[in-house]
Amino acid sequence: MSKVHGLDELIRDLKRLPKEAETGAIQITETYGRLTEFQAVEKVAVDHGKLRQSGFYESTNRGFGAKITFSVPYAPFVEFGTGGLVSIPEGWEELAGQFKGAGKREVNLPARPFLIPTFLINGDLYYKALDAMLARLVQ
Repeated sequence: MSKVHGLDELIRDLKRLPKEAETGAIQITETYGRLTEFQAVEKVAVDHGKLRQSGFYESTNRGFGAKITFSVPYAPFVEFGTGGLVSIPEGWEELAGQFKGAGKREVNLPARPFLIPTFLINGDLYYKALDAMLARLVQ
C-alpha cells in the first residue's frame, strides 16, 4: 500500500490551528479520497465488471487518511501487467513486488493502470486544496 509522506507532520501542525483547519482537512481528505476511488473505478478495464465492482473507499486515521482498495485478487495484475509486459511506475516497486508471480507460467498481459495514475493526479490536487484551505485560515 502506498502512503502519503508527511501525514504525521501535517496532523501535528493542524492540531495547532483552529478546529476549522481540522474539519477542513478531513473534508478535503474525504473529497479527494472518494474522487480518487470514483475515477479509478471509471478507469478500470471492464470484462465482466467484477474488478470495477470491487473498488471501495475507506476513511482512515480519524478522517485524515483515505484507503482505496480493489478487493479482487487479480487487481494488481491488471494495474501492473504480467510476464514480460509488466510496467511499474517509479516509486511503486515495493508495492508491485508483492505481486510478482512464481515464474511457473508466463501470461504476458499488458499493464492497464487505473489506480496509480488517478492517485498521482489527485494527490497533487489534494495537497493544493490543503494548502489553499490553510492559507485562508492563517490570513
